[in-house]
Amino acid sequence: MNSIGAIILACFAVAWVAAGTHQLDRRWFGLLFVTAMLISVAIVVAATRIPFGRHSAGFDGRIYGIFVTLKAVAIICTVVLLRRLDAKQYVIPVIAFIVGVHFFGMVPALHSNLFWWVGAAMCVLSLAMMSILSQRFWAPVVSVGCALILWLSALRAFF
Repeated sequence: MNSIGAIILACFAVAWVAAGTHQLDRRWFGLLFVTAMLISVAIVVAATRIPFGRHSAGFDGRIYGIFVTLKAVAIICTVVLLRRLDAKQYVIPVIAFIVGVHFFGMVPALHSNLFWWVGAAMCVLSLAMMSILSQRFWAPVVSVGCALILWLSALRAFF
């Protein structure tokens, strides 16, 4: 992974925190969101100091485009279906699972085995949390967990 990848992952980590914690009390949401911003800003600042492409093993834009498109279509269909079924509590965990599967496609697209671990972690996180937690905790726990996975993956750019 290179510095651009670390920056992208750090930005998506903030989006995960915002998406999954917005229904919490304002204080908790604010604390988690500000913390997410600070962590991501630190990663972005550090990533700008790493020469571009330092850890890049290559990029296949065709494969990347296919998997990003499939992910987007799957997320849109899932959100529409779950809302029609009045099963909104499943939205964040199922999206996390879809995003996890999408990372398996990033392995050949970005020529990095790191994404096997990212994808597996996101898939396992979403399934495990739906299995052991009360539904009211699914969104915040899964979203913060996804953010942690992305931050740890972004830190890989530094080593």
